[in-house]
Amino acid sequence: MRKFQHEKVLELVKTLNEAHRELMRLHVERNNKLFVGLLADCQEFAVQIGNYVEGIEGEGTATVALLEEYCDTLYFTSIETHDGSDNASAIKRLREQLGKIEDKVKSELMPNKIEIAFLPYKASMWDSCESVWLEAKDDPQCDAYVVPIPYYDRMPGGTLGHMHYEGNQFPDYVPIVNWQSYNIEERRPDVIVTINPYDDNNLVTMVHPNYFNKRLKDLTEQLVYIPYFVSMDKVEEHFCTCAGVLFADRVIVQSDKIRDTYIRVLKQFEQANRCIGRFGNVEEKIVALGSPKFDKVVNTKREYCVVPDEWRKLIERTDGTSRKVVLYNTSLAVLLEGGEKVLNKLRNVFDRVEQRDDVVLLWRPHPLSQSTYQSMRPQLREEYERFVQQYKQRQIGIYDDTADLHRAIAISDAYYGDMGSLVSLYACTGKPIMVQWIDHLPLTDKSVRASIILDDDQYWWVSVYDFNGLFRVDKHTMIAEYMGSFEEENTQFLYLDAVEQDRKFYFAPFNADHIAIYDKEKSIFEQLSFQNKEKLNWLRPGENEYFNRVIRYKRYLFFVAHMYPAIICYDTTSGEMTYCSDWLGHVEHAAKRSPHWLNWDQTNDFDGLFCPGGFVVGSEIVLSLYMSNELMFFDMETLTYQFYKVGKQDERFFGVCYDGEHYWLAARKGNYIVKWKRETQSYAKIEFPEYVIDGNAVNYQAVIYAGGFVWLIPHEASTALKIDISNNSFHKASELDLPETGKSIAYFNVKQFGDTVYALTRNRVLQWDTRKHQHKLHQFSISNQNARSVMRARMAALRKQPMQSKNLMELLHNEARISLDTFLDYVVQFNHLPFALLQSDKQIQMCSQIANNMDGTSGRAIYELSKQLPQAGGGGKR
Repeated sequence: MRKFQHEKVLELVKTLNEAHRELMRLHVERNNKLFVGLLADCQEFAVQIGNYVEGIEGEGTATVALLEEYCDTLYFTSIETHDGSDNASAIKRLREQLGKIEDKVKSELMPNKIEIAFLPYKASMWDSCESVWLEAKDDPQCDAYVVPIPYYDRMPGGTLGHMHYEGNQFPDYVPIVNWQSYNIEERRPDVIVTINPYDDNNLVTMVHPNYFNKRLKDLTEQLVYIPYFVSMDKVEEHFCTCAGVLFADRVIVQSDKIRDTYIRVLKQFEQANRCIGRFGNVEEKIVALGSPKFDKVVNTKREYCVVPDEWRKLIERTDGTSRKVVLYNTSLAVLLEGGEKVLNKLRNVFDRVEQRDDVVLLWRPHPLSQSTYQSMRPQLREEYERFVQQYKQRQIGIYDDTADLHRAIAISDAYYGDMGSLVSLYACTGKPIMVQWIDHLPLTDKSVRASIILDDDQYWWVSVYDFNGLFRVDKHTMIAEYMGSFEEENTQFLYLDAVEQDRKFYFAPFNADHIAIYDKEKSIFEQLSFQNKEKLNWLRPGENEYFNRVIRYKRYLFFVAHMYPAIICYDTTSGEMTYCSDWLGHVEHAAKRSPHWLNWDQTNDFDGLFCPGGFVVGSEIVLSLYMSNELMFFDMETLTYQFYKVGKQDERFFGVCYDGEHYWLAARKGNYIVKWKRETQSYAKIEFPEYVIDGNAVNYQAVIYAGGFVWLIPHEASTALKIDISNNSFHKASELDLPETGKSIAYFNVKQFGDTVYALTRNRVLQWDTRKHQHKLHQFSISNQNARSVMRARMAALRKQPMQSKNLMELLHNEARISLDTFLDYVVQFNHLPFALLQSDKQIQMCSQIANNMDGTSGRAIYELSKQLPQAGGGGKR
């Protein structure tokens, strides 16, 4: 018997007890007619109780036997009343019998079974709770029902569109109960498992209102909400206060770190809305037990998957060999943010993969893609549908719109696509992963991905970020000659800046462990060591990130600290190094005065000491502090410094430049720039035009003064700007737009040599003559004779990356750094690489950082917790 049924029987017995009190009153009043009528009612009621018990427990229970004796007593009492006998003793006997019945119900019919109703809505999301159901269905003390519920499309404007029911799309081994035949109000399952977070607050779909979380909460002892998504190590805060979380008795999250986020956000929500405790004990309801989605990945084996014949024809060649299968995932989040860029990206990916014979694409768009286009991007719906049809008709690859996500994961050899839940799931397979980038033109194998550019008048010298190679570029042909690679174990972003001195290039180490030197005359790489100082414990933990700038002054080189606790002055003549760190105490004090100090590990205010982009005025380096509203003027002649506060304490600045009278400081976040004079401390805040759209991080990569204008070079801002310093007026800086699009692009490094500015994108360089107002966009190409050497270097970098990674995010390959073709070459070779198994093992091991119970036992843990119902009379809902 279930707890709800047990409580119902006790409630029925309680009703008989109340009838007995009425019998006594009628007896005292000698109202025999009503007395006999009530005896008959009690007898009929007791028979119903007996039938209810037998319907659940079968025949032969002691409880039913006592109810039969009780009915006999009621019958004889009725006859004796007709005969005029005094029935006081009979009433006493009935009361005693009812007491025995109640005791027997409590002892014999103790709850020994629970009922769980699983209420998924999309079949493709069934993996969110399947492993919990598998545990429940195998428990003889549990009746588990899978009841898929209907959902609606949301039309533009929020109205309801077509209703969908996907009960016929679930796996064959899952017995489905139709939602119309499972009367949830009558059955009142002990536990309800839901994966619906939104109720009516989703713009794309909405479940049937009968199954809103707010309503379900009153129909069960325990409402368990399991998110239908997983993440790498963070959760967007809006998910923490959705209806699924608020009304659930238990919320299952994947890790302790994510649990902390839920608890923090929920407590803030309670404070803000003055509803502390209204939605339960926050600390108790949020439980970190992993996710059934990971269980499904771990337990789904490739050899047991049924692959359709039409898929096999694309995977298997006529000679019996097989192509590598690359799972291509496109998400809703990128679809909504990217607009037309998403369609352009699809076109490019399909064209690239169609040219290869060694891989086949398994495209799996998010199951709500078409619904989302219809409701939120209707102007792009037809074009998207044409893409889908062309993909199918040309047999570019496999199109998978089935509910079986895990077959796609199991049979594929690698993942390529958007960042999201699927990346987290795929990571625990140990197979290679690359995240796509839709914002920029795709990289090619012949692209030179510059992170540093130097101009020695004869050549451009370019250091690249994807494998830390050095190239010499012919200014006329734009052909890049590979000169070799830096000898460091790390593979990406070793250096962010370099200068030339005495025919040698000196590279400021960012992730590298040494200062690198390239001797142009001897064509050799050298290394220069510096003191290994302990990293400051109040800065963000992470990679080395030692220096972000190197500045030449006379015979000295000054390496500007990013996270290294000193500015190094290197004498290129004597080889002496001076470590300037007296300023550290002031910077630390400024950090601890920051409004964000208490939550320093959750902000980006502590990502460095000085912002990149410091510049020179006379003998002074002007540096903007990362964690305060201050500038530091560091004198390279005397090695002394001065600090100046600019604006309010909570302001932060990134780029800084000087027009000969005023300093201009761009806000690190916010649509404004500050005009400040050192001598008078005058401060003017100038707001950007309305057409400037915020980015998510640093809006502008650099601020440069040239030709009477202050130029703001975009990083995540939508528009390049220039400011006429004579009247502080803003203008769009069309000089920095891409010629083919007429739009600005994000730059990640900017370098100025006299009147010439070089602004670097991922694979192109903007050369801008500020005096002549001329600009050119260059794309350097690797020479044919170097192509094979560069390919080997890039492949070596790809192989090294996983072994050097300290967390799961670092394991992921990123299209912002390597090309799709390079990644596909890597995938084709992966199983033949001697260290592939080590890489896979490390990736799987790192997955334990992002979720608990990563051994495939999350469902068991969730089920064991869910069946622990509140005790009768101890706070239950009924």
